[in-house]
Parts: sequence; C-alpha cells; structure tokens
Amino acid sequence: MQKPKIAFIDDEPRILRSLKMHFRQSHDVFITTDATELMEYVSQNEVQVVISDQRMPDKQGTEVLSDIKAASPNTIRILLTGYADLNAVMDSVNEGEIYRYITKPWQNDELKKIVNKATEIAQQTQEIMENDATQHRVDSGTVSNRNILVLDDDESIYQQIKSHFKSAYNVSWASNLEQAATLLQKKRFGVTITDSTLNKENITPIVYALKNIQPDLMVLMLTEFKDAHMVIDLINKGQVYRCLPRPTNFSIMSISLDRAFDHHERLVQQPILAARHHVEEVLESEAFSFSERMKGFFAKFKSWRISR
Repeated sequence: MQKPKIAFIDDEPRILRSLKMHFRQSHDVFITTDATELMEYVSQNEVQVVISDQRMPDKQGTEVLSDIKAASPNTIRILLTGYADLNAVMDSVNEGEIYRYITKPWQNDELKKIVNKATEIAQQTQEIMENDATQHRVDSGTVSNRNILVLDDDESIYQQIKSHFKSAYNVSWASNLEQAATLLQKKRFGVTITDSTLNKENITPIVYALKNIQPDLMVLMLTEFKDAHMVIDLINKGQVYRCLPRPTNFSIMSISLDRAFDHHERLVQQPILAARHHVEEVLESEAFSFSERMKGFFAKFKSWRISR
C-alpha cells in the first residue's frame, strides 16, 4: 500500500533530517529548504500534508502555505515555527487557512498525532475537494438563509454591521451569553462575528465549543488583537475563519463574509468537509475556572448537541 505523502520546508537542514527520520515509517517524506522546489513537488504529486517553517530567507511560511492552498486545496497546511509573531499568526489564519500552528520545540508524539489526523482528513476529503476545484464553487442556491450572529456587548457594532449588510444578510445580535444561547437554539447561523471578550470576560472557550457543536459555523473574530498566543489557540482549538482587527474595515469584512458564507454552504452540502475544521473538545480541566454564566452556556449546548 502506498504511503501518504508529506512535505516539510525549513531553512535548517538539521531539522529537516530529524523530521524525515521521525515520519519515514508512516509517510513518503519530501524535505526541502526551497519554496520553488516545494511548489514543483506539490504540483506533481498528491501531497496530503505540508508543514512549513515561518522564518526563511526568501519567503515567509505564511506565503508558502497560501501558495500551497491555491495550488493544491486538498493539502492540509501546518505552520511550524520557533516564535509567536502576531502578524505571522494573523496571516496564517487570513491567508493560509492553516489547520494547526505549532511552536518549536515540539513534542514528537504530539506532532505525530496532529500529522496523522491531518493525513486522515486529507485522504477522506480528497475526492470531494478535487470535484469542488473542478466546479470552482458549489451551488449556493440550496441555502436560502444567510444568517449572521453578532456576539458583542457594544450595540453600535451590531448597528453598523446591520446597516452595512442588511440587504445581503439577516443580522441578529446577542449582547450576552444567555441571548446567544437562545438565538443559537432557535436559528441556524452560517457566520458569527464575535470579540474575544464579552462584558469583560474572555469567551474564546465559547468559540471552541461552538466549532465542536456546529463545525460548519464560520467564526470571524473582530477584536483588538494583542496576544499572539490567543490567536494560536483560536486556530488550534477554534479553527476561526478570519481575524479582523478593530476598528472595523467594512470593505475587508464584506469580502470575508462572502467567502465565509461560500465556505459554510460547501460544508452544509458536503458535511464530510467539516473534518477539515476538526478541533479538540474543551477539557473539563479548562472549563473548571469558567464563570457560572459560561458554565451555564456549556450546559445548554451539551444538551443541544445530544439532541441534534
């Protein structure tokens, strides 16, 4: 049986040799320090996973993965880097749409687990992704309700979004978790626009939970991004679709919304593609320190998930 193909690009040959040794039993491993060589390999082979370092002499890893996304949409993309630069992390979301962001030094067992899962997902979705690429886009006419949930304690943000997009989308607003839970149980949303905090409380674990409950929900984070590690968690645990900084740029938001709904509709019509947004469940240990309001939100959604 043919081994799945994986490609690594890094500017340090020593790291590449180590990675090849670690994966050669399970994968057909290609290693390179050159982005052009990588693109040639990917264009000539069905590569399940590409893992790129961020800092390289000629090209940033986020640029490499964005090129891979365009050339081989089915290839799962992972960024492996020794530092957490906020701009690089943001680009990895908005341009590369990566599956995971892994910081060096990595744990071999954890990296192996992530790569194996990514390989499995790429193999499961290969045929559908190839057909999707041939057809360019799916028929969006089967999804009539383009519902957006704005989760923000600032009503002016909701009013601005509603005013700008009312002709194209149905915009609902929740200013707290109780309202959000009620709306999510009553209506199916394709996109949610949310800050990382709500009423001065970190609600990023809510994003993680929502992606577990509804994988086809596209999450646009609208916040004042300051912490690269928070964005890394939003990638790895929440698979956010886009990170949009405040103050709001509605031209960029319009493009992001159009693409988010196109992607949502593909996932609705081809549910198996939701595997490409696989996230780990929020652990009980992580939930231990949540406020009572957040625990109540999780309790509602555990019962909702079971009933769906």
